[in-house]
Amino acid sequence: MKQKTRTGLAILLLSALFLLAVSTVQAQSDARGSISGAVYKDVNGDGRCIDTGVTGEDPVEGVTIEFVSSDEATVVTLTTADNGTYGLAAAGQSYWRVTAKPDAAKYVVTSENPLYAPVLPESGLVQTGYNFCVSEGTNAVIILPESGAAATNNSLFVWITAVFGLALVGVGIVLEVKRHTA
Repeated sequence: MKQKTRTGLAILLLSALFLLAVSTVQAQSDARGSISGAVYKDVNGDGRCIDTGVTGEDPVEGVTIEFVSSDEATVVTLTTADNGTYGLAAAGQSYWRVTAKPDAAKYVVTSENPLYAPVLPESGLVQTGYNFCVSEGTNAVIILPESGAAATNNSLFVWITAVFGLALVGVGIVLEVKRHTA
């Protein structure tokens, strides 16, 4: 009877140690991080707004910031505080897409949007400086490519590609006809 009790206690002790080890590994793999930044007004619409020395480039309150995990299973939405800052605490390990979504009737984002924050052990669990610039109204400088610019600058390349593509189609048709007549 004593042998069975000792064996049972040994199994119970080993099980407890195993569960403790598993929970420790689980806790380590669930290490959390944070992402923070700010939103400032971009007076001249140049995409730069923090520490520029330009008068009026002040923090913007109430801008929606959206965080989406790399597997898109987690979506968190916050708004900036009165000092223009925001922060996602306890962010799970992921490559987060951080997007500024201001009121479209009032602001336009002039800086890079979205930004990507790698909250991972190898790149650091605490990510700071994910800042956005917004300009009031539509005075933002938005540079778009000219219509047809790519075709006129690379017209020889376009022609060579078109001829090569048509030659491939022709060879395919000839081979298909020979296959059906053979």
